[in-house]
Amino acid sequence: MPTQQEIEKLLQKSPYSASNQATLEAYVDAQAQGQAPYYQDANRSLLRIYQFSSQSADPSKIALILMLALLEYPSTDILAFSYLVPARTQKVEPCASVLKCAKLLESCKFTEFWPAVAAIEGDNLLKNLVTNSTQKMQSAILEVLSLTYKSASVAKVSEALNVSSANAITKLSHPNVESVQGDKIIFVASSENTKRNRVFQEGVDFGAIASMMAKVTAE
Repeated sequence: MPTQQEIEKLLQKSPYSASNQATLEAYVDAQAQGQAPYYQDANRSLLRIYQFSSQSADPSKIALILMLALLEYPSTDILAFSYLVPARTQKVEPCASVLKCAKLLESCKFTEFWPAVAAIEGDNLLKNLVTNSTQKMQSAILEVLSLTYKSASVAKVSEALNVSSANAITKLSHPNVESVQGDKIIFVASSENTKRNRVFQEGVDFGAIASMMAKVTAE
């Protein structure tokens, strides 16, 4: 398995050389298996190589790259990568399902996201990546909620995270969760959620989150 340092040297020398394809594909697999850190530049380079030589493009690797980018939410890497993937490939499974999940996250439709991501089909690498990504995605969604709200109901946060109780939320040990007080999750005060002064008694306005995230990612 190539190391990140080896990949960096490869990209510095010739980032879009066809001779790099096998090495970059191996590194995508390593990322999916949790044996290497996520590396945006390496994955983008492989997509560009596929662009230059479409006959050699591996749809399963494209799906993995998109899924790895999805797991960086709220990063917009997957949006940038989608511009490097042909429209015909985007419409074919499993890429179509991964991109559907990305749109649900972008719109902060968290309750719809969970069944959609569970329905993704693909090779064993992709299936295992999806299965093993639950806690990471829960933490990412919790991060987004904490950026927007000072507090929210346990019921709504549980729904967004696809968990059944406040105890399950507490077990995530997210640094932005200050406490659970009765039926409310209290988030650590920040310049973002304090500035907005949003405290929802009846639930979480996911539309407001989507609007805020659109502004954040545009900056």
